[in-house]
Amino acid sequence: MKQILVGIAAVLLVGCSSVGGEDKFSASYLRANIIVNKTTQAEVQRLYGVPDKQDTHSSGSNSWTYFKKNNLNLAGQIASYIPGASSLSGAISSVQAASSAADTASSASAKVTGDTEHRGDYLRFDFNEQKVVTHWYL
Repeated sequence: MKQILVGIAAVLLVGCSSVGGEDKFSASYLRANIIVNKTTQAEVQRLYGVPDKQDTHSSGSNSWTYFKKNNLNLAGQIASYIPGASSLSGAISSVQAASSAADTASSASAKVTGDTEHRGDYLRFDFNEQKVVTHWYL
């Protein structure tokens, strides 16, 4: 049982890393991968996984929201319920601290180099009744 839970935590940790070092929460990544009025919910889910929050509107449209650090927080919560998994919990805490430090370093580097790329900690997609992206917000 413990090995299964450790496996789940590992998958969650891998899921929050981006492929090829690309920041999926950057405007350039979104512009390259999300085409308004063409990209479908299924395509968004392939890129970002299951949304952290889903809202349905009276018009029949809906919105999905993703939080950048949500997978690490979830992995830490799961680890806290595993008896004797304090080392796993500690490792997840270390990954969270390293991720936060990397974000801070990246932000500082961007200021020094003049990088004006827009990045965010959350991302929202709005879909129409046909389940096609109508807007995204970073």
